[in-house]
Amino acid sequence: MRENVIIDETLFASDLRVIAAGVPGFTDALRQQSVAVVHLNWQPPADGDPELVEILKRIYSDPHLITQIDDANQETIERIQNAAPEVIDISTAREAMGLSDHTISHAGPPIEWERMAGPQKRAVMGAIQFEGWASSNDEAAALVISGKVRLHPNHFYNAVAPMTGVISPSMPVLVARNKTYGNYAFSTLNEGRGNTLWYGVFDDGALRRLQWIRDELGPALKVTIQQHGPLDVFDIIAQGLQMGDECHARHTACTALLVKRLVPWMLYADVPGKTVAEIVRFLDANSHFFLNFTMVGVKATMDAAQGVPYSTIVTAMARNGVDFMLRVGGLGNDWVMSPVSPLDEAVYYTGYTVADAAGDIGDSAIIETCGLGGMAIAAAPTVAPFVGGRLADEIATLKTSSNITLSRHDKFRITTMDMESTPLGIDVRRAVETRVVPLITTGVLHETNATAGQIGTGVARVPITIFDHALIALARKWQLDVETATSVKSIRVDPVGVAHAS
Repeated sequence: MRENVIIDETLFASDLRVIAAGVPGFTDALRQQSVAVVHLNWQPPADGDPELVEILKRIYSDPHLITQIDDANQETIERIQNAAPEVIDISTAREAMGLSDHTISHAGPPIEWERMAGPQKRAVMGAIQFEGWASSNDEAAALVISGKVRLHPNHFYNAVAPMTGVISPSMPVLVARNKTYGNYAFSTLNEGRGNTLWYGVFDDGALRRLQWIRDELGPALKVTIQQHGPLDVFDIIAQGLQMGDECHARHTACTALLVKRLVPWMLYADVPGKTVAEIVRFLDANSHFFLNFTMVGVKATMDAAQGVPYSTIVTAMARNGVDFMLRVGGLGNDWVMSPVSPLDEAVYYTGYTVADAAGDIGDSAIIETCGLGGMAIAAAPTVAPFVGGRLADEIATLKTSSNITLSRHDKFRITTMDMESTPLGIDVRRAVETRVVPLITTGVLHETNATAGQIGTGVARVPITIFDHALIALARKWQLDVETATSVKSIRVDPVGVAHAS
């Protein structure tokens, strides 16, 4: 047998160049012997979990199922790309969303009052007092505990809101319509910095600001949009991305573009000059104001892309400081749930640490599902400290995130990457297989301090377990006959929002 072995005599006459896969110790041993080696960062699919690997094998070995998934995902991506969200009106949550009296909606999945995160509890109690249903925190809490005030997630009403995300009936909301598909979405007007409900703080200053937003800002923006006509949300976002926003943690450029766009139309609409001056001053101090426009535009977009059978693309993510809720196209109105991740990658303000923080919170994570926020982080060099400190770190982060997406967004391009489009279409299968999870750019709220508000900013990671649960839920829906001992916690969200008549 040895006579048949052919040996390349030049093999050992030249320097070895090695590619090592697997245990890093192999690479270290070669380097200690001055051998040129490249370490292949390989790991088994799904970290070798037998249940998840079996599901992935069943999926990829079934040509008919793969065709159904590919077709569904292509349709989902096309619906996202073709969306044209416009803000068409400002109305009260009661009129636009159908939010009835003695009902409060909030960010994230449904949750019992006893388990609710501190800042969200404080915001709920503040909203109840803003509505005049109670005159103290104790009275407000008693109304919730007795069931006289009902709590529901914003997504039940086709709505989204950032951080605590609390919405009450008399609050003015943005009314967005997806021009292509005709569906509606809603969001609050951003309160700005300082003592505000979205930061989980309620005091006299927060109350006065809410009243001004209801009585002055909301009506002024309503007549302005009526005078201007529908406001193209993605047009402003596309410009803002090229001016240094990633359109989640940073909206400085988009807010400035909004002011530039709307102020002349305020004057055309005969908004009093003093009111215009107050609004401009408020927006100048609130670089986050366009955040809610982005959220409502993305909500209208992703709702239209939701519900394609066999789609494995994520169409919404929401957190309430305790639980994380994820929606996948092929699961219909069933959302999977998991505990939120700790905010241990955030940059904390002086005197605060992760021990002070509430869990990851807000409906704003829907932004990442549309190719923005963490999926566009390299567009905003000013947020580089979130991921290492350099633009190169942001670009590397973005390239890693693209490993779990299926496409790129035609409208959203990044100047720092030679106008490369942002990653789009988070695929549950790829997340489970690679263990790469989306990066969410976000803020941090204090869990127990009633006046601290925001105590940090940075990034949060989507818990990998929620993707595992989503894949298991899809496998069961597709009747793949895969046995699993893993229990999947889910919630059914049947939207009840009304279509707003403009």
